[in-house]
Amino acid sequence: MRRLLLLAGIWGCSFWFIKVAVEGITPTAVAGGRVALGALVLLAVLRLRRLALPRDPRLWGHLAFTALVGNAIPFTLIAWGEERITSALTAVLNASTPFFTALACAVLFAERLRRVHVVGLVVGAVGVTVAAGIGSADLARSSLAGGMASVAAGACYGLAFAWMRRYLMGIPPIVAATSQLIAASVLLAPLAVATSVASGFALNPGRAAAMLALGALGTGIAYVLSYEIVAELGATRASLVTYLIPVVAVAVGVAVLGERFHPRVLVGAGLILAGIALVHDRVRPRPARAPAAT
Repeated sequence: MRRLLLLAGIWGCSFWFIKVAVEGITPTAVAGGRVALGALVLLAVLRLRRLALPRDPRLWGHLAFTALVGNAIPFTLIAWGEERITSALTAVLNASTPFFTALACAVLFAERLRRVHVVGLVVGAVGVTVAAGIGSADLARSSLAGGMASVAAGACYGLAFAWMRRYLMGIPPIVAATSQLIAASVLLAPLAVATSVASGFALNPGRAAAMLALGALGTGIAYVLSYEIVAELGATRASLVTYLIPVVAVAVGVAVLGERFHPRVLVGAGLILAGIALVHDRVRPRPARAPAAT
């Protein structure tokens, strides 16, 4: 339980780190920096455990795709979105990830969604809509774009989790995570450099500290903790962290960043968590196809 709370605290604070870093660093540079720092941490862990990176080209193809949809695109979208909306709202909207995971498994791998899962998806979608403030007078077009970017990031995460579950369960999790972050670093490096040259790179001590925390702590160490929790508690109990991250992020956003709190965020978060509770039960695979469990 301590590790679960620690992981929720780290990932919840990551939205704060992003908010600070993106004030002077482009979204792609924030995303590229965090995966590069995270990869360095995990490479050190691999060396300590005397594990090697995979050599199968086909496996690296799956890792590259997972890095694209699980790191490069969503990390950039979240950083871009936090230029336009609060870190608290970003975290709440990003909690839609379990819905997109269930949907991706159903569409791509023919996993059967029961009626309760469909209800959960609908309830969660309503929660995202409420939290984003669709139809409210105080929502400007730019913040709508930021909110949709956060939801799109959740969709990317959902596809990535489904892909990992299908194709990356045959190698040690720490090896898969390290390889994924290395691939993401390669994908993001050219864009990070190009956007930094074009838009500037204003790094100060606060932003440097935020990037270091985001990369080493929020991406590297958090990955290690996540896999240790899954190994110790199992995937079902470990997934409770999904319920805790928005709570931490909202509290940090209001208390540390001085972000304005909208009641609709609390209502939307409640609906999202209710939807997660309905979708949480593992969807049943069709008899003809039974992908590995997470």
